[in-house]
Amino acid sequence: MRIKVNMFFILFLFACFYTGYLEQAIIIFTSVILHELGHVYVAGKLKLHVEEIELFPFGGVARIENMTKYGGMTEAIVALAGPSVSLLIAMCFYFFSLFSETMQLVYKYNFLLFAFNITPVLPLDGGRILRNIMLHHTSYKQSTRIMSILGKLAAIILVVYNILLILNGDETFAFASVAFFMFLGAVKEQKYCSYYYLLNKNNKKVKAIKSRAIKKRIIKVHEDTYLRFAAAQFSPSNVCEIRVFDGNGKLLRILNEADIMDAIIRYGYEGKIKELHK
Repeated sequence: MRIKVNMFFILFLFACFYTGYLEQAIIIFTSVILHELGHVYVAGKLKLHVEEIELFPFGGVARIENMTKYGGMTEAIVALAGPSVSLLIAMCFYFFSLFSETMQLVYKYNFLLFAFNITPVLPLDGGRILRNIMLHHTSYKQSTRIMSILGKLAAIILVVYNILLILNGDETFAFASVAFFMFLGAVKEQKYCSYYYLLNKNNKKVKAIKSRAIKKRIIKVHEDTYLRFAAAQFSPSNVCEIRVFDGNGKLLRILNEADIMDAIIRYGYEGKIKELHK
């Protein structure tokens, strides 16, 4: 696992140092890291591979490999772990916050981190938890669409709130910055929800082929073949085995449909087969 520092994080720390808020920045990002490590710890206990943690100015993202193939309660439990850690830290520092301004900041930021992330909208943890509860009553695509729309609305509300603060003499852009990343996250969730669904279905098809419950079809591709070309060959009635060849006709590797759908989620519809093994 690696920790990736987003460029905006560096700019944010520089701005905090310049304006005299470095202590607050350190507390915020220490809290965010612990929040994300909560996701990582539970994912590890469930034997899921965590690729990296990426830090943004007002939050972080723990990237867990192939989380979408599990879905349901597994994704909900991992999503709940982060806010639970933040709440636990806030509760531990509540007593000390009565005697120390620094401890008060630790309590305040962790409680806000808990309250914010438990909000039932995507891309926040609360949205992921509620989405998996909704799967008992509706489809993955529909539940993702509802949670993403709510996420966009929440982002717009934060921007409006920030504008009102500025009109009242407050020079903060914190809420607008959070809203920016929230809106982008909601757009991404809605854009790729169909791929997430197909990834889950294709993993089930891979299991079916092993039990001979479904037919296998072989398709041949080159490393420079677009992912969309391979995905266009998929059919509900069979499962494809994707054989990757080099320019000399030598077989390089064999992929399945789930590998292709996972790559589309990561690299986009215009990505290429070679992206899978960078």
